[in-house]
Amino acid sequence: MPLLETTLGIGIGLGLSGLSALIPGLHPYNLVAVVTFGLQWEWWSFHEDLGWGLGVGVAVGYAFFHLAPAVFYQTPDEGAAGLLLPAQRALREGWGLEAVRWSGWGAWGALLLMLLSAAFWPRGWAILRAVLAPHMGWLLLSIAAFMLLSEWPWGFERLPTPGHRLRAVWLRLGASLLTFFLSGALGVLLLSRNPLSGPLARQPLIPAFLGLFAVPGLWQGLRGSRPSGAFSSGERLPLGVWARGVGAGVLGGALAVLFPGVTAGIGGLLAGHATAQRDDRAFLVSQGAARALYIIGSFWLLATPDAPTVRGGLGAMLVPWVGPATPARYQTVIGATGLAGAVAFGLLDPLAHGMQKWTIHPAWRWAYGGALGLILVSTVILGGFPGLCVFLAATGIGWLPVLTGSRRLNTLGVILIPLLLRRFGLEGSIGQALGLY
Repeated sequence: MPLLETTLGIGIGLGLSGLSALIPGLHPYNLVAVVTFGLQWEWWSFHEDLGWGLGVGVAVGYAFFHLAPAVFYQTPDEGAAGLLLPAQRALREGWGLEAVRWSGWGAWGALLLMLLSAAFWPRGWAILRAVLAPHMGWLLLSIAAFMLLSEWPWGFERLPTPGHRLRAVWLRLGASLLTFFLSGALGVLLLSRNPLSGPLARQPLIPAFLGLFAVPGLWQGLRGSRPSGAFSSGERLPLGVWARGVGAGVLGGALAVLFPGVTAGIGGLLAGHATAQRDDRAFLVSQGAARALYIIGSFWLLATPDAPTVRGGLGAMLVPWVGPATPARYQTVIGATGLAGAVAFGLLDPLAHGMQKWTIHPAWRWAYGGALGLILVSTVILGGFPGLCVFLAATGIGWLPVLTGSRRLNTLGVILIPLLLRRFGLEGSIGQALGLY
């Protein structure tokens, strides 16, 4: 029965995303890699409708559940890097619970707009891709340039001399450029000569993302201190602020879905600048909305019958198991998304409350230490020695923003630079120059 299989898949997907959210730094796609690895060995019979339900459950759970660890554990992934600074301030000032709630309301608003516009997605996205495809290279180059140029070195105005200020400013700006190009070199290596085998062979960037984003945050959390006391200020979210944040986030998320290599973090950054966001509440709402539209929308593209497109890690891992996209399947995915969204949104507040209590527990350091160990062990098991090497190299690059105070989004050069080289036809010549072919 397709309905039963789809519902079962939704439950499994939400469970995987919820489990990964409870463990600091663990990416849900790691758990999906374990599932697909089992499928390769035919451990069980896998129905296509179960695959669609699994994808929807993981995507929706990832969009909602991982808002809580991004705030309380301070370990954002590539799509939630923009949440880091507001999350740090939220914990320090005692409104961490509101930060999760407001981001969750943003994700819920984006999901509602997606469901209302679902009938226009198949044809609309096909038309947009056809219009933008010839110009994609220059558009991506403009986005990358804006991301680097918008790194404003604030906080050095009170240094004693112009020389001190100039040196401090260019230390941060230089670190931003170095981070971008080093991560880009790692991405070129991984995508031109994939060294991984086994479960992570389809997604060689997963160990890189763990090293670039998760490990630095976990290590900072392990070495730092936790705030204590109340985590709720009782402040309400006005309707106008919510609507403005959702609008900005939907704009950023749509850009992230349209342009390959642009994640929700970059989409949120662009939307925040375009709408001149200055309110922390609106900013957090916009980040949650951009993240939800990007993660769920990327998986929806796999189900659009007019022009199915593999976009993002989840779709790449599940495409062998979900079967062809048909109008009936697309309708099933839309209904499954609504069901999974209602469940995930209802569970987000209890999850945030649980993390709130855990972060002030005396044994919270064990969670960070255990998560570091689990990430390391799972990377070795799923990626072998090459996966460990990629993980360690990415961790070294991921430390540069931490040490210099620059923006973590610059590590997304790991995706942007390989795509730019491919769009401008330079991938082959650069690869040959580096001895990769």
